[in-house]
Amino acid sequence: MSANPDLIIVGAGAIGTACARALASRGVSVLLVEAGPKPGAATPASAGMLAPLVETNRDDPMLALCVRARDLYRELAPALRDETGIDIGLWTSGILTVAFSEEELEQLKEEVAWQRQQGYHAEWLTPEEIKERHPGIYPAILGGVLAAEDGALDPLALNEAMLRSAMARGANLLQGERVDELVIRDGRLTAVRTATRTISAGAAVIAAGCWSGRISGLPRPLSVEPVRGQLVALDWPAGEPPGIVYAGQGYLLKRGNEAIAGTTVEHVGFDPGVTEAGIASILATARKVFPALAGKPVLRQWAGLRPGTPDGRPMVGRDPEIPNLWYATGHGRHGILLAALTGEIIANLFAGEKQEYDLSPLDPSRFWSQ
Repeated sequence: MSANPDLIIVGAGAIGTACARALASRGVSVLLVEAGPKPGAATPASAGMLAPLVETNRDDPMLALCVRARDLYRELAPALRDETGIDIGLWTSGILTVAFSEEELEQLKEEVAWQRQQGYHAEWLTPEEIKERHPGIYPAILGGVLAAEDGALDPLALNEAMLRSAMARGANLLQGERVDELVIRDGRLTAVRTATRTISAGAAVIAAGCWSGRISGLPRPLSVEPVRGQLVALDWPAGEPPGIVYAGQGYLLKRGNEAIAGTTVEHVGFDPGVTEAGIASILATARKVFPALAGKPVLRQWAGLRPGTPDGRPMVGRDPEIPNLWYATGHGRHGILLAALTGEIIANLFAGEKQEYDLSPLDPSRFWSQ
């Protein structure tokens, strides 16, 4: 481990490891500092959705970035498999959103019309076409939209593959220590402190998820708070083709032989526990989508704490006053989707390279300049 790395990344979840890989690829000496498994950590609790057309509306300034982030994985998945031997489980066969009511039906029709006008690959499916795709779906379904290029991946596999790739490129990992404090002197970050050591560095990236704002010594408060999401695993219905289905605020996807169902959006502080009400709500949606799930026992139930911001957009970029302090946090429900792109953005910014994207929606300064 380098005694004085060029850059320390605080946090080794999907965002931190993606940043480490991209930076190390450019020859930057990187040290990842990770406290270890945290109850409620976002990456291991994620369903791994790549769903910009499903989870981002037409007025969201993040839409184009999210679509680009999704598409990056088509290139990245085979590259990571070749480098590390890890298959990140990329699903690229689309996400189906279904309507149970006339109101939902009209909303979906409006959305698919707009998406087509913008050139996105969205298909309207009749009830008969949906039942051909998923024979076991709710029999009185009214119709739906297939976001044909949206998908998902395995977040734990992504995290491990990114970490291995980063370390193969020269990044180091310090695990089992939490960064408690930043040391800033004369307008520059000089080091970070854990309970046992002070580590000097040329720069730092804060990628600690919903814990980012709890680090002492930050130049200003970070508007990042935990948002709990609960999930459930059941057996996937026998004979049902694989897929991802959204209905209302819930979804199901097939991973292995399991049906992963989620999720809740709860502002409950740093409480990573599951609740009877939250699990019941998820199960009600899952069992309505696929009635065969009504007889299936719950295999697992868990929750994650996503890092949320007041406007729902991440903070990715340089601190406005500390030139060697960077932020890559606050990704909310889009952490897995945006991980690889966030790494590229941070690496490009660090190297002073021209940006391909409009990054103003991500600018951390938006919370401090109002």
